[in-house]
Amino acid sequence: PPPPMQWLMRPLARWYQSNVCHELSKYGLKLDDIRNEWHPDVQTALSRLTPEELSNRNKRLKRAMDLSLKHSELNKETQAAVNPLIGYLPIERAREERLERLLHK
Repeated sequence: PPPPMQWLMRPLARWYQSNVCHELSKYGLKLDDIRNEWHPDVQTALSRLTPEELSNRNKRLKRAMDLSLKHSELNKETQAAVNPLIGYLPIERAREERLERLLHK
C-alpha cells in the first residue's frame, strides 16, 4: 500500500490540477504561459521558440489580460478546446543543459 502521505496527497494534487486547468481555460492560457519569465531555464526555453510560437504565446497573454480587465472569460466552447497542460516550452532541455554546464565548470 502507498504511504499515508501519498494516499492523502494524490487526491489533493488532482483537485489542485483540475482547478488550475479550469482557471487557465477561462482565459485561454497554457501552463507554460504563466511560468516565471525571470528564471534562467524559462528564459532559455523562450529564446528557442519559433517566431510563430512566440507570437501565439503573446496573443494568449494579451487576450487573457484583456478578458481579466473586462471581468470576462472565454465562452464555454472555446474553454473546452483549450488544454492548458499541453506544453510548448523546452524547459527540461534548458534545465539539463544548465545543470550540465554547472557540473563541468
